[in-house]
Amino acid sequence: MGAGSSRETSLSIDLGGEQVLLERIEAAEALSQPFMINLDVISPLGEMDLLPHLGKSATVSVSQDGELQRYFHGFITEGGFERETPEGFHHRLVLRPWTHFLAHNRDFAIYQEIDALEIIKRVFDEAGISDVDYTRLSGTLSLRPYCVQYGESDFAFVSRLMEEEGLYYFFRHQADRHVMILCDAPASHVRGTPAALTYNPLTLSVFNTDSAARTEKSRRHYLQSWVERVATSAQAKVTFRDFDFEKPERPLEALAEGAAGHPRDSQEVYHYPGRYKDEGQGRRLGAVALDALRGQRRSYSGRSQASGLSCGATVSVAEHPVARLDGAYLITGTFHSITAERYRTGSGTDEAPYNVEIEAVPARTRWKAPQVTPRPRVHGLESAIVTGPAGEEIFTDEYGRVKVRFHWDRSGTPGEKSTCWMRVSQTGGLGNIILPRIGHEVLVDFLGGDPDRPVVVGRVFNRGQMPIYALPGNKTRALWRTKTYKQKTPLDGRAKKLDTGDPGANEIRFEDKSGHEEILIHSEKDLTTRVRDLESHHVGRDQEIMIGHDRQETVHNDEKVKIGGNQAEEVVKNRKVKIGADDSLEIKGKLKVKAGTTIEIEAGTSITLKVGSTVVKLDPTSIKLDSTMIRATGKATLEAKSPMTTVKGDGILTLKGGIVLIN
Repeated sequence: MGAGSSRETSLSIDLGGEQVLLERIEAAEALSQPFMINLDVISPLGEMDLLPHLGKSATVSVSQDGELQRYFHGFITEGGFERETPEGFHHRLVLRPWTHFLAHNRDFAIYQEIDALEIIKRVFDEAGISDVDYTRLSGTLSLRPYCVQYGESDFAFVSRLMEEEGLYYFFRHQADRHVMILCDAPASHVRGTPAALTYNPLTLSVFNTDSAARTEKSRRHYLQSWVERVATSAQAKVTFRDFDFEKPERPLEALAEGAAGHPRDSQEVYHYPGRYKDEGQGRRLGAVALDALRGQRRSYSGRSQASGLSCGATVSVAEHPVARLDGAYLITGTFHSITAERYRTGSGTDEAPYNVEIEAVPARTRWKAPQVTPRPRVHGLESAIVTGPAGEEIFTDEYGRVKVRFHWDRSGTPGEKSTCWMRVSQTGGLGNIILPRIGHEVLVDFLGGDPDRPVVVGRVFNRGQMPIYALPGNKTRALWRTKTYKQKTPLDGRAKKLDTGDPGANEIRFEDKSGHEEILIHSEKDLTTRVRDLESHHVGRDQEIMIGHDRQETVHNDEKVKIGGNQAEEVVKNRKVKIGADDSLEIKGKLKVKAGTTIEIEAGTSITLKVGSTVVKLDPTSIKLDSTMIRATGKATLEAKSPMTTVKGDGILTLKGGIVLIN
C-alpha cells in the first residue's frame, strides 16, 4: 500500500503488495456505460512489470483532511511504464469494471419463454457475476418467446436487451468491489452525498488559497459552474409495426407520442419489425425508444469539488441566478480529476486538487439509454437438424412447424425444447405440405436477418440422410418420397416393393432416361383417387392391372365399354352377375355356352327362344313350340305323358312304329 501526503487531498491504492504512490486519478463514469479510471502511480523502489497485475482488482481510497471520502474500485486492464524521475518510476494504470471481461467473449445461446431481466440474470450468473443490484427495478417486462445471443459478447447481448427494454445502470464503488445498480425509472435513483449544491462561481479561487474559508464543509456543497444546453432531434413519435401470422388479417401497430417542444418537432421514427406480440407491449417498447431519443433535450453540465458526487445519484441545485435552473437533477455522468496534494506543491497552478465535472438532466426525466448496441444479423442461410422428443419420428404443431438444433448450439437442451417452433416454407400450391422428419438436415433462413425470427426454407442431404437412389447412376430420376410413420407390421408379401427395396414408403417417381421414361406411383398401403368431375385415361399401347386380393367397382349411372379386338376373361372360381333391370346381349357371330355339369336358366314369367320363324316359348303353365317342322327324336325312348294329351293333325296324322300299341 502506498499513500500520498497527509495534506488536504490524499490518495492511496492497494495493488496487492506493490509499494507505490498514487499521484493522480482521472475517473469517467456515465449511465449505461462502463467506467474508466486512469491512475498515475509512482514506484519508488523500481520499475514494475504490470503484466502479472492485469485482471486483478485495485481499490483507490480518496481522503480529504484525513477523512475518507470515497472509493474507486475496478480491475486493471491496461498499464505501462511512462518515465523515470527523482521520485521514482512513473506508471499509468487503467481500471475498468467487470463488464470489460464480458465484452471480450463471443457466444451463441438460446433463451425461451422468459423475460429480458431473467436472461440478463442468467448471463451474469453463468459468468460468475454476483455484484448486481436488482432491487431498484419497478417495472414488469413481457416474456420473450424466443431470444438468441448470436455471436455477440455477453456484454453486448446484455446491453442490447437493456436498451430495448428501457433498463440502464450505474456503478457503486465500495472498498472491495463495485456493484452494478440496475434502474428503469426516476424512482430508481436516490439522493447522493452531498444531496444539495449551492451555486457560487467564486468559490474556486477561494478554495485554492490557504484561507480559512477553505473548509471541508464549504467545498463539498458548492457548485462553481452550471450550464444549460437544449437540443432537439425533432422526434415527436415512434411507431412500431409487426405481423402476427396467427392474425394475418390485422397488422400489429403501436404508437408512442411525446409533447412537441418547438414548431418543427414533428418527425416520426418508424420501426419494422417491432418484435412484439400485442399492442400494449408495442406501446411500451415505443415509449422506451422515444424516451431514449428525447432524454437529452434539456441537459446540464457543471463543475464542483464535492468528492461524493456520483453518477446515478440525484442532487439539488440552489441559489442559481437563473431561478428556473434551481431544482433536482439526475447525474448522468461524472469526470473526477484528483491530484494528491504533495504533487501540487510548487506547481504554480490554480487547479484544485479535486475537481468533478458532472452531466445531468432534470430528475423527473424518464432517462433511457440510447439504443446504440447493434442487433446481430445473420448473413445468409444456416443448416440445422430437426429435433423432437425421444422415440418420435415427426414432431410438429397445428401450423406444420418444426424445431431444430443449430450446429452452434452447445446447450444440450432436449429436442422438444431445442428452439422455438419454426414455420416451414412449402413449395407452391395452396396446400402442399411435406414435413421435415426428426434427424433431417434443413436450411434455415431468418426474416430480416434477425436470429430471433427463423423459418425453414429447404432441406439438404448429408451422410446420415443420403439420396434415395444412388447417384450419379440414377441422375435421371426425380421423385417425391415419404416414409411410413412408426411402421410395425409388414404388409402382405405379395405387394411389390420399391426398386431400392426399402419397406415403408410412398413414392411418386419420374424417370427421364431416354427410352425408359416412366412415372411411378407407389403406395405402401392404400391409394385413394378422388375426381369431382371428369376423369380421362389414354393408354397408347398396353395396360396391365394386377390386384392381389379383392376388387370392387361401383358406377352410379351408365357404363360403356368398347373393345376393339378380342376379350378373354377367366374366372378361376365362381362368377355371379346381378342386374337390376334388363340385360341385352347382341352377338354378330356365334354364341357358345358350355357348362361342365349343368346349366340352369330361370325366369319369372316366360322364356322365349326364337330362330327365324321358329319359336320356343316357356311360361309357368306351358311350353309352346311354333315352327314349320318340329322333330323330336329319342334314340332309346321318347315319352309324352300327362293327365290329358291331345295329338292332332289337321291334314294327315301318321303313327308309325315297328309295333304300335294303343291302350
